[in-house]
Amino acid sequence: MRRVGRPCFYDGIKFMKKTLFPLLLAFSLLLSACSGGVAVREATPTPFPTPLRETFSVERGDILVMTPMYGKVTQRILASVAFEIDGKVSVVHAQVGDLVESGQLLAELEELKGLNEKAGETRAEIRRAQIALEIEQLALDKVKAENRPEYDVRTQELKVELAQMAYEDVLAKFGLDPAIDAFGQIDAQVGKARLYAPLAGTVLVGTDVGRSVSPNTPSFVIGDASQLEIVTQIEPNREKDLEEMFEGMAVVIVPDDRPEVQLSGVIRQLPAPYGTGPSDDRSIYVRIDQLPGEDTYQVGEKMTVKVTLADKKGILWLPPEAVRTSGGRTFVIVNSAEGPQRIEIEAGLRTNLMVEVVSGLEEGQVVVAP
Repeated sequence: MRRVGRPCFYDGIKFMKKTLFPLLLAFSLLLSACSGGVAVREATPTPFPTPLRETFSVERGDILVMTPMYGKVTQRILASVAFEIDGKVSVVHAQVGDLVESGQLLAELEELKGLNEKAGETRAEIRRAQIALEIEQLALDKVKAENRPEYDVRTQELKVELAQMAYEDVLAKFGLDPAIDAFGQIDAQVGKARLYAPLAGTVLVGTDVGRSVSPNTPSFVIGDASQLEIVTQIEPNREKDLEEMFEGMAVVIVPDDRPEVQLSGVIRQLPAPYGTGPSDDRSIYVRIDQLPGEDTYQVGEKMTVKVTLADKKGILWLPPEAVRTSGGRTFVIVNSAEGPQRIEIEAGLRTNLMVEVVSGLEEGQVVVAP
């Protein structure tokens, strides 16, 4: 009987069993080894270079601490004048540039009319009380002159006392002091709506009709045309520099449009508590030594006033980034055989570029940035 052969695909399956299964087994063993925590060798990372710290050398040099102030040339201010009450200006009798005499009327407020009307009513009421008191006093004098009985005299004395009390009640009603002339006090109240020049001079600043004013704002500024100075103010972020200034301190003055011109001057007045000026006026007044002219300056010209607060020669210094402060102590870092070492120093003057080293380091010594 003829033998029938197996299909050819059967031989292929047999071949796959001999070759594919061992590969699958090896792959399975590899996976189980990874999941079982078998250590796998990794590549050694490339080390990063250690960063170098910046170094600084202790140098010897000069430190100049200077603060600038800005203003313009104006006539010397003699007085700033303000109304004693709030109000609105109705009449102006002096303009900027006018020469005024001491006691001259400068301006009036709209409130003057109302004050005058009120003053008239007040005067009339006070006068009625005065007349009533005078009548009772005359009656008392008559009773005494006629030698009237004591009863009549005492009765009239009490009437005088009542009239006196009524008069004082009227004064109290209007807030007047009985020890001072009543009508003089009324005139003073009306006068608060008028503004007078306290001294002779030139009007540097004036007010306008219709402007609202108050006791806190000067309405007129009077100056001396024969004396020129610079009115300036220190920048708010440098107000601490005022502690290093004093009246009479020498300054350098430079016209803003002509920096090649160098003028000299002195600080005439500082605000309180640093000087004799009022505490509510932060202006600084600088007197110029030179006279105005084509080669120097003109009235109204803008100026920069340079004030030298400190000037030291030949001191040791480091840049600010080399110095650190912690816990009230100032120190630097230096390299030593044992590694970086902290050294405490005494610092003096400081600017944006330099810190004075008073003690703790020597010239040429190298420190490391913290």
